[in-house]
Amino acid sequence: MKKFLSVFALGIALFAAAACCGAPDIAGKWNIVKVNGEEVVIEGEERTPFVEFNVAENRVHGFSGCNIMNGGYTMEGNKLTFGNMATTMMAGPEQNMKTETAVLEALGKVAKVKGNEESLKFIDADGNVVMELAK
Repeated sequence: MKKFLSVFALGIALFAAAACCGAPDIAGKWNIVKVNGEEVVIEGEERTPFVEFNVAENRVHGFSGCNIMNGGYTMEGNKLTFGNMATTMMAGPEQNMKTETAVLEALGKVAKVKGNEESLKFIDADGNVVMELAK
């Protein structure tokens, strides 16, 4: 009986560790809330910057402040990296252009992701949160 309880306790511990440290489900559309700790502010736009993950194809699509962006990503566990992002080339208000630059630079720094079904945090190699997203 002691052996059974020990094996059972070990199984519970491993399950708990996997649940807390596993890769979050990134599928779908995520609004970009903060970049480098600063709230995202967009002037004159009816849409919010977002990132949308197509996990079946490892593709990402989004809006960075002035332009549409598309590209690929790789994810292993909670390690996340983005490939080169293609964007349209439209100009916009100065604030939106600053936001767009910050978004694109932050995506280039992402090394891992953590979160849940409501929010994600993109983290760089030094452990800094470079972007916060919400459903």
